[in-house]
Amino acid sequence: MPHRALSCYDVLFTVFQHFQSSESSWHDYDPTTDTVTTWYARDIGTANKRSLARCARVSRAFFHPAVALLWRNVDDLSGILALLRAVPLLPKDPDEILIRLPAKQLEQLAHLPEQAARALCYSRHVQTVADFRKKPSLGSIDGGSPAPWWIKGQHLFPQLSHIRWTQLVGGNTDILHVISPSLHSLHLVFRKPPARTDESQDCRAREPFVRDLMRQIVAKAPNLRYLRITTSGEVEESWFESVGELRRLETFDVLEPTARKASTDALLRALAVLPHLQHLRIHLPEAVTFSSALNMFPSLRTLTVDTMFAPLDVVPLVLSSVSSSTLEELIVVNYDCPTDIINKTLHTLTDTIRSKFSRSLRKFSISPSDVGLPPLLNQPLTIEPLFDVHGLEDIDLSIPLEAARPRRIRRAPALTDLALVPRRCPALTELVLPALAASAQMLDTAEQLAAHADFAPLRALRTFALADHGHGSRIADPRRLARCLDALFPAVDWRCPRWPTEAWVETVEELVQLRVARWRRTSGASCVL
Repeated sequence: MPHRALSCYDVLFTVFQHFQSSESSWHDYDPTTDTVTTWYARDIGTANKRSLARCARVSRAFFHPAVALLWRNVDDLSGILALLRAVPLLPKDPDEILIRLPAKQLEQLAHLPEQAARALCYSRHVQTVADFRKKPSLGSIDGGSPAPWWIKGQHLFPQLSHIRWTQLVGGNTDILHVISPSLHSLHLVFRKPPARTDESQDCRAREPFVRDLMRQIVAKAPNLRYLRITTSGEVEESWFESVGELRRLETFDVLEPTARKASTDALLRALAVLPHLQHLRIHLPEAVTFSSALNMFPSLRTLTVDTMFAPLDVVPLVLSSVSSSTLEELIVVNYDCPTDIINKTLHTLTDTIRSKFSRSLRKFSISPSDVGLPPLLNQPLTIEPLFDVHGLEDIDLSIPLEAARPRRIRRAPALTDLALVPRRCPALTELVLPALAASAQMLDTAEQLAAHADFAPLRALRTFALADHGHGSRIADPRRLARCLDALFPAVDWRCPRWPTEAWVETVEELVQLRVARWRRTSGASCVL
C-alpha cells in the first residue's frame, strides 16, 4: 500500500523539485550566429525533464506536481497556443471568473473543451519562455491566427516572469497577448522584415510600429526589472524612449553589434531619471545633452559604453552627470581616438573617475576598436589620477604603445598540432590562438587522428577563440574544420567575435548546428500535451 505522503501535492512537489535545473543564464543570446548557444548546448537538465515527463504519466497524484515543474521553463509557447487555436468557437466567451479558476477545477468543467482546459492548465505553470525558434513570432509558426483574443495575458500566464521574444518589425503583436504585470525580465529580439519593393515606405512604417509596441509593453508590464533589446540595425535606439516610464527597471541592455551611428541621446535622458537603474549597457552618441537635473542615474552600479561612433571625450561628460555614489564598474569599449589627443582625453577621463568615484569604483576597463589599426601611443601614458582610486581591484588598459606594434605572424598554429592538445593538456579550459592554419592536408590528418580508436576529446575546454578573428588564418574548408573542432572540443560554447571573416563565421555557425543536432539526439524529454 503506498505511503500517505505520496498523495500529498506539497510533498510530491518538493521531491520533484530536485529534477528541476536552475537556469541562471537564460537570457544569453549570440546575435552573430543568430542562435541561442548557451541553452541549446547545455547537457544539464535534459535528463531531468525526461524524468519529470515520466513521473507525470505514473498516476494522477504524480501528474499535477510533475506538470507544474515540467511547464515552468519552456522553449516556446507554440504548444499551448496551438491547443487554444484548435478549440472551436465557444457558444459563449469565457468570463474572467472562469479563467481564474484553479487548474484542477478547469479540467472538471464540462462546457469547456478538453483542449482549452488542458492548455489553460499548463499555461498556469509557465514562468520562463526561452523562445529558441528562428521564426519571428508565434503567429507565423503555422500561419494561423494570433493568440486567442478572449484570454488576457494575466489570466493565461499568471506566473510568467522571464521571456525572450523574437519580434518581426512590422509583424503581428502576439507578445501583447502574453505578457502581464507578473513579467520581470524581457529580452526582446527585433528581426528584419522581409524585403519589399517600396523600401522607403517600409522604413517610415517601422518607427511608429516600434514606438507603439514599446509603449504597450511598458503599460502591460510595469514591473519589469530587466530589459534587453537586440537589434540588427533596422531599429533605432531613440524609438525606445518609453522605457523611461519603467520606474522599477534595474537593468537595461541595448549594447549589440551595429554598423550605424547610435541615436541614444534622447534615450539616455529618459534613463537618467529612473530611480532604481543599476546596470546600463549602451552605445554612446556623438553628442550628449543632459538637462539641469541634479539627481541623474542615482542608483547606477555598472556602466558599459560603446564609443565606436562617438568621441572618447563623451565618456567624461556622461560620468559627470552620474550622481550615484555606488558605481563599481566602468567599461569602455571600441574607442577610436586620434593619437595626438588620446593622452589628454585619457587624463580627463581618469581625473573624472578620481573626483567622483574614488571610493566606490572597483573595476575599470578600456579597449580600442578592433576595426582597422588602433591608435598608437608614442609618449608616456598619463593616468596618474587612477593611483588615487584606492578601491580599484581590476584594471584593464588596452592601449597599444608604439613599441608594442604587433608583428606579422610567420607561422600560425596548425590544426594537426591542435589535435594533440587533448592528450597533452587534459585539464585545459580556455584556449586563445593568434591564428589557425587548416589546409586540406591538415584537415585530412586531423580527421584521421580524431577517428583513431585511442582518441579522447578534450571535454574540459569551454572557451576557444582566434585573436585575428580569422583574418590571418588559412581555412580551406569551414565545414570540415567545424567537424574537426567539434570532435576535438565538444564542450566549447562557440561564439563569433565582432567583424570576423566569412570563413570563420561559417565555421562557427556549423559548429553551433552540430552542437544543436547532438543535443537533440541526446534529449528525449517531451512535454505532456
